[in-house]
Amino acid sequence: MKKFFTLFGLFIFSVFLVACEGKGQLVIKEPPNAKVYINGKYVGTTPIKLTLKEGRYKVTVATSEFDEDTKIVQIFFDRTVELTFNPKPKGILEADSKPQGAKVIDGKEILGKTPLRVKLDPGEHILVFKYGSLGASRKVKIEYRKVTKLFVNLEKAVVHFYLDPEDAELYIDNKPIKAPATLELDEGEHIAIVKKGVYEDKFKFYVKKGEEKKITYKLMDVQLPPIQAYAPIEFTKDYKFLVSLGKGGIYFWDLEELKPHISVYDPQDVRNFDKFINFDVSDDKKLIVGVKPIKALKYLLEDKNKPATKILLWNALTLSPTFSQIFYYEIVGASVNKTKDRVFMITKNGDLLKLNITDNQISSVPLDNVPLTDIKRLEDKIYISSSSGKVVVIDSTSGDVLSSKEVHESTINRLEISKDGKYIITASNDGKVNLLDRDINIVKSFDIGKPVYAANISISDDALAYSVGKIVKVINISDLSQLYQIDDLNAKVIDIEFWTEDIIITGSGLEKPEVKLWNKGHLLRKWVQTIE
Repeated sequence: MKKFFTLFGLFIFSVFLVACEGKGQLVIKEPPNAKVYINGKYVGTTPIKLTLKEGRYKVTVATSEFDEDTKIVQIFFDRTVELTFNPKPKGILEADSKPQGAKVIDGKEILGKTPLRVKLDPGEHILVFKYGSLGASRKVKIEYRKVTKLFVNLEKAVVHFYLDPEDAELYIDNKPIKAPATLELDEGEHIAIVKKGVYEDKFKFYVKKGEEKKITYKLMDVQLPPIQAYAPIEFTKDYKFLVSLGKGGIYFWDLEELKPHISVYDPQDVRNFDKFINFDVSDDKKLIVGVKPIKALKYLLEDKNKPATKILLWNALTLSPTFSQIFYYEIVGASVNKTKDRVFMITKNGDLLKLNITDNQISSVPLDNVPLTDIKRLEDKIYISSSSGKVVVIDSTSGDVLSSKEVHESTINRLEISKDGKYIITASNDGKVNLLDRDINIVKSFDIGKPVYAANISISDDALAYSVGKIVKVINISDLSQLYQIDDLNAKVIDIEFWTEDIIITGSGLEKPEVKLWNKGHLLRKWVQTIE
């Protein structure tokens, strides 16, 4: 009996302890008529007074399904906590993943595991999904009073493809895709091919598991940046850069990126009031020569009545002029010799000027008593054309005249040298294009029938491109058949260069500056891949 009363006493005491367990009060008055949730469980509407055990609680007050405020509240024994809530606009995110059970994190806050339905502030959120070693991030926009659904496949990559123009063809890993399209791809490298008429390109891209990318392919015109590039144009000896004149000086273009690699200018005329009309680059690209008639700045000269031309030499490594001098001649072209110790210059009066770089001494030799028109260097020889139709060959070491021959009946407008150095190409007002050997003997003559302002042959020597004003034609050298024609030019083409067998570059003069690239007669366009 004594044992029974002892046990009964212990029971009564434990009940008393439970009844006296620490509790506090939570009072919420504002906003009125709002639903109250404690740790996600509905407990009533405001105003409300709740008795809660001592501890931390997640309290949510909602005036509608999409307007709520949540606070973490600490309840203390025998105290009353009174809170006011200010419900804010919300949107709903419904998130799921493969595999399910991925943890979803918004900034530093863990929202839960997928599948998940949670309310978030409107606006842009960067969500991170993690499941073991798999992970992904997604940008999602939450809108007020709207449900946003998001599914993430952590085992695949999601790629959104867009085309501009939209009617182009798209192939992913050799499978035709109708864009715009969203694909789930395995981790690794993939191949995209885009086509539109004659324009086709191939791209590689790499994706990881759980990654999301937006890839856009846009067909864009290939053109040099708007610096008013103009002819003459010329490739460096190694064909790495296209050199042109331009608004600010002389530019070396990387055609793969369509960006200037380097540019040189006259530091005494940084605004380029007087424009360059010609240039030359040494074979090793270390020395650059520029020809610049002085007209706008002629008031600064001692003798304002004579024609004047400034000749500049730049060190291509430092891009600084090593020589800058004004000569009272109307110089139209210049070329540096192979050993880079002399510069040969030609004038409209028919004089050949020889500048010794080591001592800056200059000498003049009359050549043809008629305007000289173009000058090119080939190894140890300098080739010069004239308005009488002659080509003169100069020894670039001694400066002596090696030979002179009339190869046209009228002015030679442009003189070029083939890439392999086999031919000298001349374009003349007599309506002919001639291919000469190194000894300036005519190997082949093309009777165009109209004045020809520029001509050049392809890298393989199989095709001839020539300009008859605003029209450029390309013919097969062996059978004279026309390959294609370009006739939508805005200005007379005075220079032509072959970049590849199919791509030519045309340049007009200073009056209407324009340099364009053409692929088999079509304005060169290029597919550009943009990945976000």
